[in-house]
Amino acid sequence: MGLLAICGSITADLIGYGPRLPRPGESVLGRRFLTAPGGKGANQAVAAARMGARVRLVGARGDDAHGALCAAALAADGVDQSAVVVHGGVTTGVALICVDEAGENQILALPGANALVAPPSPCGASVWLCQGEIPTEAIAGVLSAARADGALSICNPSPVNAIDPALVGQFDLAVVNELEHEALRDRLPERVVLTRGARGAVMLPSGEALPALPARAVDTTGAGDALTGVLAAGLAAGMELGAALRRAIAAAGLSVEREGCQPSYPTRAEVERRLDAARSP
Repeated sequence: MGLLAICGSITADLIGYGPRLPRPGESVLGRRFLTAPGGKGANQAVAAARMGARVRLVGARGDDAHGALCAAALAADGVDQSAVVVHGGVTTGVALICVDEAGENQILALPGANALVAPPSPCGASVWLCQGEIPTEAIAGVLSAARADGALSICNPSPVNAIDPALVGQFDLAVVNELEHEALRDRLPERVVLTRGARGAVMLPSGEALPALPARAVDTTGAGDALTGVLAAGLAAGMELGAALRRAIAAAGLSVEREGCQPSYPTRAEVERRLDAARSP
């Protein structure tokens, strides 16, 4: 099992569940509130760790209650936080999330300490992974660290407007949804995993499509992070891309059946049971 290094955001998710998402200028009476650890970097780290991967997270948080919540959750899953910088007097990132009865969501992300994430150093990783919720300098630093380590570099350019398109094409592999694929079509690397929600995913340039497994959506928040983290864990373990992606799709399907981001992520045993059930006649 190789080391998976992830440079990314650490965020507290403040989630409200209601009958539908509010329209501009409208208030909707919600039904329940949940505070949970999140952030794309931390989410992907937890998803990977639950597959048995060795995970090192590079990031930043504040010394507030939200930061303590996120740190405790990462520790519970065995994620190495030695490269997470704690900034005094700075708030930890926060995401304000609305979820409707169909599991669809709206998210407003407030970076906080995530805006202070510095470029990482090489650490002997076999895979480096980053996303778009951290500064451009940190993303460029991931490329440098991956090259120094001789590692596979993976970019998940989400949200698409928060990353320099010129950097995305320099990675070995990009994981994008359909909106991100359209926006970055001419700036992506040769190897791409295109995620399509309930329709599964496609590996490019081969065009091989892998179907999603049946799932009853309760909350789709963080499903893309589940897929990306589990995919990176599989590649760090030496799996070929198709096999790693099949496991990642199963993990994402399980995650949408539960509320929240990190609290919804399955264990390796749960993913294997779901895959075994899908293979059964």
